[in-house]
This record gives sequence, structure tokens and C-alpha cells, in this order.
Amino acid sequence: MSNFAIGIDIGATKIAIASVSDNFSILEKEEIPTSVSSSAELWESIAQLAKGFIANQSGEILGIGIGSAGPLDIKAGTLSPVNIPFWRDFPIIELSKQLSPGVPVVLHGDALALAHAEHKLGAGRGLTNMLGMVVSTGIGGGLILNGKVFAGESGNSCFIGHHSINFEGRPCVCGRRGCLEAYSSGPQMVAIAKENGWKSESDSFIDLAEAARQGDSQAIESIEIGTRAIAIGIVNFCGTLDIHTVVLGGGVVQSGEIFWEPLKKHIKEESKAISFLKEIEIKKAELERDAGVLGAALAILG
Repeated sequence: MSNFAIGIDIGATKIAIASVSDNFSILEKEEIPTSVSSSAELWESIAQLAKGFIANQSGEILGIGIGSAGPLDIKAGTLSPVNIPFWRDFPIIELSKQLSPGVPVVLHGDALALAHAEHKLGAGRGLTNMLGMVVSTGIGGGLILNGKVFAGESGNSCFIGHHSINFEGRPCVCGRRGCLEAYSSGPQMVAIAKENGWKSESDSFIDLAEAARQGDSQAIESIEIGTRAIAIGIVNFCGTLDIHTVVLGGGVVQSGEIFWEPLKKHIKEESKAISFLKEIEIKKAELERDAGVLGAALAILG
């Protein structure tokens, strides 16, 4: 019999809920889409799954950890994910406390949850400092400093997807221009390819990546643009904090060398101007689709 935590990973297009044992094994896990009609409907789906997982375990529940796309307001216990428009100042902590009254509830950014999980259990084991990034429907960052999770004063440290790399650039869903996410998320790389003439009815980055493998010039160029933007963001951030290791996870990262080859090329080129960076080490997240819920649960399990 294991004690356990509930981990809730809130992304732009899906939410994963899991029960995680105190030895960091996933006991049960399910995913639900965010494409529902209302805020209440989405929360009810989360609550039903979480309550079911709690009832199914014989051990003691230690708490509920939440990793969410931001921005967050940790003090208020609310979140306003850029890509979930009907959740604005959503009282996630208050509602989560009702799932199992009396247990602690902790809120982190989703990319911070990934960074925490990869640092403890995955590609970042043994590192003192690292930047974790999620590259998917959106882009987020999480930071490990001096071996510890660094959340920042409001819980939004390393909000790297909405760092502007071109102040006169593409409009971003957040309201700014030239954000990293506006060039490098999966949907935006698809949008750039279509703007440049890619003839496809698909809006899937998986299909864009396959077209690039088959030699489609518009698909190749859009991934070049996206990976260069990621490289600029990484080099800017690593140069600011003098960090040399980055762990990348998320759906776009799973596309293989069609993504990794240009990314590494651009990072090498962009980092030449900052001599102290030398070689930035880029690692693929090892925990893949489980990183988010594990990192969320680690906010409780430590």
C-alpha cells in the first residue's frame, strides 16, 4: 500500500490527471481535451477523474499538485492560461481543495513541473542548474537554480514563451508582438508554412514535420524559422543567467531530427557571440507525456 498524490497537468489542448505513488510511480492516468463548451464543464471533468483516482487508492492522499500553463497568480490561487480563453482568474486552488478536504494543494507552472520532474527523475538528474522548456501548442519554461525549483515571486519565472524576440514581429495571442511562441509553437509553425504557400488542409505539426521530411520547401522553411526563434530565446535566457543545459519536452520535440538538427545548428550559431556560453547542452526530456503529471505531483512528493 502506497501513499500518493494527485497530479494535474493543464496544457493548452489537453489536461492530464494522475495518481502518483510516493515512490514516483504513476498508478492511474487519464487525459481530457480542453475543447469543451464552458469553464464549468472542463472543471467537472477534472474533478470527476481526480475524485475517482482518490477513491481507487488504498493509501493516504498526501496532497494535490497542479502544473498549469500560465500566467498564474500563486498568492490568489488562480490561473489564466493564454490558450484557454474561458479560464481567466480561475480559482483552481479553492476548487481543488474541495476534491479532498484537508490536504495541501500546490500550484506550479506546467513547464516548471516538467523541469522539476526531469531534474529529479529524467534527463536533468544530477544537474545544479538547468532550463526546462515545453514546446507544444504553446511554449513555456521552468528553472532549476542551485539544485532547487525556482518559481519566482508570483510563480511565473521563466515565462519564456512570451519573451519578445522581435518587437515589430508577428502578433501573439498574449497581446504582444514577436513572442517566441508566435514563431515556434506547433500551430504557429504550421501557420507560417501556410502563409508561405504550404498546400495542406492539416493544422497538425505532425503533418508539417512529415512534409518537411519529404522535402517540402515551405515546411522546411517554417521549421527553420521556428527553431531559430527557439535558439534565440534559449541563448538570450542562458546568457542572462549563465546556464548551460536545457531540457526540452512537449509534442513538437517528439518529431525527431527534422526539429533537432536545425535547432542545434541555430543554437551553435547564435551562441557564438557570447563567449562564456561555449557549448550549450540540449537534452531531450526522458519522461515524455508523463513529465507534466509527475512534476505536478512532485510539488507534493518533493
